[in-house]
Amino acid sequence: MAVVGGGPAGTACALTLLRYSQLRVAVIERGDYAGPRVGETIGPGLRPLLAYLGLWERFIADGHRAAHATAAAWGSDEVFRRDFLFAGRGNGWHLDRARFDRMLAQAVSEAHGAVLEGHAFHSIARARRDHWHIVARHKDGSRVEVDARFVVDATGRAAVVARRLDVQLDVVDQLVGVTGFIELPTSFQDEHFALVEAGRDGWWYSACLPGQRMAVAFMSDAEIVRDLGAQHLRGWRKLLASTRHTRARAASGTLPKTLFVRPTGSQCLRPTGGEDWVAVGDAAAAFDPLSSMGIGHALSTGMHAARAVSEAFEGDGELLQEYFRGIAENFQQFLNIRRSFYGVEQRWSESAFWLRRHRPAE
Repeated sequence: MAVVGGGPAGTACALTLLRYSQLRVAVIERGDYAGPRVGETIGPGLRPLLAYLGLWERFIADGHRAAHATAAAWGSDEVFRRDFLFAGRGNGWHLDRARFDRMLAQAVSEAHGAVLEGHAFHSIARARRDHWHIVARHKDGSRVEVDARFVVDATGRAAVVARRLDVQLDVVDQLVGVTGFIELPTSFQDEHFALVEAGRDGWWYSACLPGQRMAVAFMSDAEIVRDLGAQHLRGWRKLLASTRHTRARAASGTLPKTLFVRPTGSQCLRPTGGEDWVAVGDAAAAFDPLSSMGIGHALSTGMHAARAVSEAFEGDGELLQEYFRGIAENFQQFLNIRRSFYGVEQRWSESAFWLRRHRPAE
């Protein structure tokens, strides 16, 4: 088994295979889990997922920051808050993503899986009828070659393995997130909640993270981000200053000197796999960050795909077909919810960002 991509989806898939099957697994990861990674908040559903992987106690010991609520100024300038307490499932979490991803990768290694850090996917081809031949290149110029009967694409929104196999990617929008990490003073007191605030040209997200940092992200279409210069510090800070609640929340911190621009749009592979390959996480289906589905979806699809792959190796492909159908059905349900949620915000219906999201589905 070869898993291309060592984020939460890829490592959850690898760890499930290593814990619950006899398959050998190699994870090919282009990074080294050292730099900052964007994507920090997950709801109360995290606990059963990590418990299944045998990692809940280790996660708690890692010192991530509890999240007690979500809050939004959406459809109105007033903030409305929803506490996790009343959902009866416990609190959510604001993650140190680099620490979280590293924990998962270390668990794969401890379960005797191979984690090839610093290796970027280069090519995939049929070695023979029932094997793939994968080439990855290290940043020092060396290369590694892996032969595998089954390949998992866990490369995120880029879906580089599936695209190399000429699979269609249905893209709904061109949303991007421009994120800065604000350093907070030790005296800063926060209520442990994520905040979403709508604006004329997009919306803002903010959450306090471990280590006295706050992630602050502006979400808008790539074209609008370029026109506003929001990918640059000057433009980003000007837009931040135009907000009410996000600006007030970030006021006591030190503004960032570096911004991270990442695609955050909604898209879905069609199909999500075949007889001997499968996509997981954002490579299979990626959701608008408003859904808060990113990390939970990554872990759950990685785990479900692993069980389906294990069954396929035993000659039963029905679970794999159910996985493909489930991804497609969940994505369609998400699109309906997305349309309704964006429809709530009517204050800037004439702006390009909101016009695109209020337009009837084709």
